[in-house]
Amino acid sequence: MHIASFRIENYKSFRSTPEIQLAQGFNVIVGQNNVGKTALKEALSLRFGANQHRSLRTLPVRNAPVTGASAVTVSVRLSRGEVLESLTRVGTFWVPLDPGSSPAEAVNALQQSISDTNILQALFVNGGIATAHFVGLPARQRPNQLVQARITPAGAFESVAAIMGFDPQSRVEAQVANLAKERIYAFDAERLRIGTSQSGPNTSLRPDASNLPEVLENLQGRNPSRFTRFGRYVETIFPVVRGVSVRPIGNNNVQILIWTTDPETERDDLAFTLEESGTGIAQVLALLYVVLNAESPQVIIIDEPQSFLHPGAVRKLIEILKQHPQHQFIITTHSPTAVTAAEPDVLLLLRLREAETEIERLDVSEAGNLREFLAEIGARLSDVFGADDILWVEGRTEEECFPKILRQRRRPLLGTAIIGVLRTGDFEGRRRSTMTVEIYERLSAGSGLLPPAIAFIFDREGRTEAEQEDLTRRGKVHFTSRRMYENYLLNPAGIAATATGIRGFRDAPLTEDEVREWFERNRWDPRYFEAVPAERTHDVWLREVRGAEVLEQLFSQLSEQRVAYDKVRHGVALTDWLLEHAPDDLRDLAELIEGVLDARAAEVRASVDGPQ
Repeated sequence: MHIASFRIENYKSFRSTPEIQLAQGFNVIVGQNNVGKTALKEALSLRFGANQHRSLRTLPVRNAPVTGASAVTVSVRLSRGEVLESLTRVGTFWVPLDPGSSPAEAVNALQQSISDTNILQALFVNGGIATAHFVGLPARQRPNQLVQARITPAGAFESVAAIMGFDPQSRVEAQVANLAKERIYAFDAERLRIGTSQSGPNTSLRPDASNLPEVLENLQGRNPSRFTRFGRYVETIFPVVRGVSVRPIGNNNVQILIWTTDPETERDDLAFTLEESGTGIAQVLALLYVVLNAESPQVIIIDEPQSFLHPGAVRKLIEILKQHPQHQFIITTHSPTAVTAAEPDVLLLLRLREAETEIERLDVSEAGNLREFLAEIGARLSDVFGADDILWVEGRTEEECFPKILRQRRRPLLGTAIIGVLRTGDFEGRRRSTMTVEIYERLSAGSGLLPPAIAFIFDREGRTEAEQEDLTRRGKVHFTSRRMYENYLLNPAGIAATATGIRGFRDAPLTEDEVREWFERNRWDPRYFEAVPAERTHDVWLREVRGAEVLEQLFSQLSEQRVAYDKVRHGVALTDWLLEHAPDDLRDLAELIEGVLDARAAEVRASVDGPQ
């Protein structure tokens, strides 16, 4: 069984959605906070109440009445065996009796209509079944009676004498839909406290998981091999857990114990109750029980797994879920870890616009391409996921330092992520920035998980004037006035202070005068220039020298070859010193970054305000 499609009407942030298709495997729903992911989880669980949509569209004036019911239409795909199992479970079921047909004919027609694959479409209103029907059955007149039927031990359909007036909520399809609803498990992001319950014979976990100790006790007793496998899965996700057990505690209650010492020690006094254990373990126990113990395919909805599991545990959990492809998984998340680990068959993006949630189905291959393309430019999905927009910069040093510069000027980034596109030798060569922009254009050509780029800020090192002009014509590409970021860091006092703070730089502290003297000796050395400029002023030197090579040689020589200059670590330390003692050295760069952000803010205001 799996949900093939759904449509939501008038529930929380969903005013009205189109029909959305889902896959039998992994379906991942992404979006920022408060865009409707949890509401979607509630709707798909089919356990929702009346909570009508409210927005200016539905309530144009204050105190307008809220009208209509909350409704979800689902199409569920069932095999012939699942339909027959459902009918056997209900015992007797009600079959529509067409005018002029006998009860036996009506029951036989139902039996003949059940195929290898069946689509049951059901309408749930305020969480209760309203109507249901099997899609594709031959059209017939509206019946006015229902005949009671059952399946014999031999597997044949037969009618029972009872006949009742037509009631759409009582017909066989509605009965099957209600049983299908029982196979949908929705796991919340909130921490569960279900370490103790009454003992009993139940093996089915309740929707709220309140009888988890009971069902685990029964699994432990009736199927020890499966319980052992269950324990291994828990240990895989939580390496600190060495075992899980269930014990009686009196008054017909049972309690779950989490072992952090080897159970072979038999030291049950060192085990913790589930209530005493960390956030996330209870959810995982409940989830794994459903996955392992279900004798038939289930729909398993997991809300924001990253809220109760750290990224490593999320990856391990999803890898375990993949070993059980008979189930359908629906995961809501804003975690790139969950998206990439799931490798989803369906990827849905939720956006909130004017208080209404919109659902966009993304090209699944796009997520894979996104990771591939980001890797090409030295970034990761986790770097950009969830940002409103991106300012792409030259490399890791700029990625670390640009936000510091803005904070010193009390300029908030808000939703903008600053990401370096070049790391550890990526894109060496003359066309590296051109390639970066081309790759970004490929990424942004379609809709997807990548936020829009507000700009690229590159340095001029290794780029001819023709290349710079070509990139500038593309739009959004800016170049620093100095050759590279390190050119802003050539402050003798800052270098001396930073070097002195490095353990083992040399025996005696480095002084500002020593740095100045080194600069004077080496300032116009040709190896530090693409071409030594004719005009030899301090400003020209700061603009045109290869600052990274200057710092590399300075550190090497003045530390007596003990310390090599680290672009990121030492560049960040120099930036911190400048921001505290000489912020004017970075003013030119700060104004460039702020100008880019101001231009983006103006674009956003214009898009909101519209043409004047």
